[in-house]
Amino acid sequence: MAKDLPGRMQWAASVAALLILGAASSAVCEAQMHVPTFQCANNGALRVTCVGNFLDGRSAAGIKARVLDQHDHVVYVGTVDSQGRITFRKPDAEFHIVFDAGQGNVLTILGSEMT
Repeated sequence: MAKDLPGRMQWAASVAALLILGAASSAVCEAQMHVPTFQCANNGALRVTCVGNFLDGRSAAGIKARVLDQHDHVVYVGTVDSQGRITFRKPDAEFHIVFDAGQGNVLTILGSEMT
């Protein structure tokens, strides 16, 4: 039985490693699902509307959004509403929108990339 102990220890170590890898993989998948996606468009009258969700289909409600001008000065700060939308006045010059979903999940959309 003493000869079997190293083999059992190797087996236990292998199982532990697989469990750790599985947990890490699960955490990575969960973090990826927390990545926001947004589509923004000019909706006339100098307004921009962005609609977003997470990769798993959940609404992006509650995400903080900041609109910054070409000099990175904040021109608007808001929160995505319960329907996953946010609307703001379009800045006069170049701008970009930063959506911060927390946990390092930040999405930036350039005003020039909008439809």
